Amino acid sequence: MTTRTSTPRAVRTERRTVGSDNGGRTYLEDGIAVLEFDGDGHNTFPTEKMENLAAQVSTVAEDPEVQALVLHAGDGRSFGVGGDFNEVSTFTGGSEVSRWIDACVDMYRSVLACPKPTVAVIDGFCIGIGLQLALCADWRVATPTADLRMPELKLGISCILGVPLLRSRVSPHVANRMIIGCDAWVGDEALKDGLVDELINPDTSTPLQVGIERATSFAAYQSVPFTRTKAFSNHDLLLAMEEARIQAISGHRAGFASGDAAQQKMRTVIGADR
Repeated sequence: MTTRTSTPRAVRTERRTVGSDNGGRTYLEDGIAVLEFDGDGHNTFPTEKMENLAAQVSTVAEDPEVQALVLHAGDGRSFGVGGDFNEVSTFTGGSEVSRWIDACVDMYRSVLACPKPTVAVIDGFCIGIGLQLALCADWRVATPTADLRMPELKLGISCILGVPLLRSRVSPHVANRMIIGCDAWVGDEALKDGLVDELINPDTSTPLQVGIERATSFAAYQSVPFTRTKAFSNHDLLLAMEEARIQAISGHRAGFASGDAAQQKMRTVIGADR
């Protein structure tokens, strides 16, 4: 297993909050911005939260004091378990679906287009929207027990947005297994198949500590070469996400409007009355 051990960092400067809204807060420390998601327990992504997270990432991208960005769900909390089932269970195929998909894509694009190095710190569950957001980062560090999966089809909804993201990060074989099989990738398997870039040794480091250290190492790169390389690397994916936006809005609106199968599935997931 590939792990990264921690080494003490230099004396820190004062931590400063640079953004806060319903969705998360961003604080800056030694040039590294940490965007910590709001939410309890496993961490869901309702529409408004995604809109606000996208706005905070865009603010970080333009802040000259920020050298790199770390995405983190908070200590002891899952990186994300996908959309808010309570919200999605009410969808009927109208404009609410368009806004939801727009919020997803805009959040993903904000990370993909961020000119600064971005690191996702994955712990607990990393599912659906949570995994798609993590795939947008330049680098993913994860705990050995982090559980990564894309179960949309099992939940009765399409996985259109996940297709270009997975195909740009992992082999077509792994992408197909994840989209169609809806299975979980944990630990060494997630590392071997390229879903994460390194595993954290929890006996020697905290997830956030490793994420900040990795972001710090990337921040030492010359900014212009890094920015130009990242822009070229993500160019085709950004275009693909715009095509996926159109197809996802159409597909999800049709799916939710065709009957209550998807909503029933969501209500089952959240334990609501049928």
